[in-house]
Amino acid sequence: MNILLVRLSSLGDILHVLPSLRALRQSFPGARLGWVVEDSFKDLLSGLPELDHLYILSRERSRGSWKEQLQLGREMKSRLQQVPWDVAIDFQGLWKSLRVCRWARAKRILGYSPSPERTHFLYTDPVPLPSMDRHAVDRHLDLISTLGCSIHSASYRGEFTRDFTLPLTPANRQRAAAILSELDLPPESPRVLLNFSARKPANRWGVDRFAALADALAREGISPVLTGGPDDHEEERQILERVTIPLRSIVARGRLLDLAALMPSFDLAVTGDTGPMHIAVAMKVPVVAIFGPANPVRTGPYSPEAVVLQAPRECQPCYARTCQYKQMPPPCLTDITVEAVTGTIQKMLQQKTTSPMEIDS
Repeated sequence: MNILLVRLSSLGDILHVLPSLRALRQSFPGARLGWVVEDSFKDLLSGLPELDHLYILSRERSRGSWKEQLQLGREMKSRLQQVPWDVAIDFQGLWKSLRVCRWARAKRILGYSPSPERTHFLYTDPVPLPSMDRHAVDRHLDLISTLGCSIHSASYRGEFTRDFTLPLTPANRQRAAAILSELDLPPESPRVLLNFSARKPANRWGVDRFAALADALAREGISPVLTGGPDDHEEERQILERVTIPLRSIVARGRLLDLAALMPSFDLAVTGDTGPMHIAVAMKVPVVAIFGPANPVRTGPYSPEAVVLQAPRECQPCYARTCQYKQMPPPCLTDITVEAVTGTIQKMLQQKTTSPMEIDS
């Protein structure tokens, strides 16, 4: 059997499909497995032993002129159709992901019905969407079970046996070890990674709160370290201006998988609802997740070592990029106090029985 997985983006959503990939490989060891992903996220999948084929889709070209999109379609068709795909699994449910399934000329297209953009009308094998009060990881596994794939049934709050292993290379570990050495963290103090960044503005807790949190942790003898993406230098500057302590920062240092390799060197990660939260889970690092507009039952940290902080509001979940009340950060985030986050961190550190790992470079 030849099975094509289609999940083009984003970071956390791709990680949520990894357990399904591994379940497919375990159930169908002789199958040929492929995955189509946008170029921004190719490092998450490159080198995975479970994959026979990895197809990279240019995000920029797929949003270009109609002529460029036609040319891209011809190129992708030529590559995809070299394999006679028996089934394409649309894990995304969008028109752009359905387009890829059709480029592949798969005999069957599998996906949930209803899908986010009503593409299920064009699936050969629409599968009724289960309750949304299940984590995306488990919903994906439910989907592939319709192929006869053997999965170990586990509820979101049940057994956490899913495999999110990332394809870290020796180069990733070497760069992570170099960054850790430059940080020169006190060996006797707990290390906490503070990820203030988020792609959606409504998922950002705010620079004032992260600065106050860093100060509070330092007063308790904890070593905070800032992290964020390449577009976050302005917010990094604002946080560094507000703190009263020397604050270490690794914002935009290294590549995505370098951050993954570095994470086990920390006792805990504090983050909003964003991709690095899921990377911390994949690397088995305890997480304090600060949630606002989204439902953590659906897409929260899939880990027994995670605590989600969320302030209830009647408008939740709204999944909006910006707040309908024109307040940024939104009230559902600002209602979560620095004291509440600090207290949760202290409690989790007290319960933690293992020390952060040293990086074997």
